[in-house]
Amino acid sequence: MKDRGQSAGYYIGIVLAGLFFISLGRAVGDTDNSPRFISPVDCSVPLECSIQNYVDARPGTGYRDYTCGTLSYERHKGTDFRVLRYDLYLKGVPVLAVADGIVLHQRSDASDGDYILKGDGAVYRQEVGNNVVIDHLNGWQTTYAHLKKGSVTVSSGDKVNAGDVIGIVGLSGKTEFPHLHFQTSYNKGLIDPFTGEKPSGCITPTKNSLWNLPDGNFFEYKSTGIVDVGFASQPPEQKLLAFHSEQKRISVSENPEFLVFWGELWGLRIADRLTLKFKNPKGEIITNQKILKNNQASFMYYNGMKRPKSGWINGTYTGKITLERLVNRKWQVIASSQKQQLLP
Repeated sequence: MKDRGQSAGYYIGIVLAGLFFISLGRAVGDTDNSPRFISPVDCSVPLECSIQNYVDARPGTGYRDYTCGTLSYERHKGTDFRVLRYDLYLKGVPVLAVADGIVLHQRSDASDGDYILKGDGAVYRQEVGNNVVIDHLNGWQTTYAHLKKGSVTVSSGDKVNAGDVIGIVGLSGKTEFPHLHFQTSYNKGLIDPFTGEKPSGCITPTKNSLWNLPDGNFFEYKSTGIVDVGFASQPPEQKLLAFHSEQKRISVSENPEFLVFWGELWGLRIADRLTLKFKNPKGEIITNQKILKNNQASFMYYNGMKRPKSGWINGTYTGKITLERLVNRKWQVIASSQKQQLLP
């Protein structure tokens, strides 16, 4: 299982403890024993976590999510809950059992970040990384993948209740960003939890949705957003931002040689406009702007300055990133975020 957050697709199959998830399907209304799910992540969606990829709703070639949007990729079989803000991820976001059940399988010894650091060979036949599979009876099962090494709190045969912590969101297996890959099956056939049905096309009614969130809420569909922003002492390596070592490398000292403001975004579209502003304590502003030439599942943009010969001006530096999109031939702000850095 690989959830790269890139536009290229790949096939996800789960072979766990003799379980093979295939698309046998479920007809609307053929069962009245469907479970109801709480959120599998203990974070606010879409404020602290976002859904970056949904189940691929389009049979055959091409891909679409259940709304006919593009938040999926070829044959993607799950829902990817991405953690926004790297400090939140490094602190630890609990993964929760979505409903009562019995643990069928678990793994917790796969290292985080092997795919990023070492490539395909390091995760061969271990694409799901650390994971938990729960049986909810009557043919229903859920899978929780890419969990943090050593974080799994349950064992095979354990009974769990909805809301029990079963692990922590991680970076294990074949993935390029911190997230939980959540997958649902009925009688071993893939089910999209947003429709309660086998993927058979987009704009599918959600009356059979398996989600049962507080106050009857539904996960907000958000096609674009900001992952995180920050100041750094040098340009960050986007793919390494989830590692403690990279956060330490780019941390800002009292007198850094460089001061860089960066922003990482997801779900960008062709012709989107990014504006990055860097303001020093005197109010002087450096502005950079870029119009995207391609769709980007994940994108980083940054600018900054080198320490002046006279030294840094003491005070607060402000960075701001704004994403705009043409809507009815007018630029519309889709997302914006800023951060401040005090020197010294």
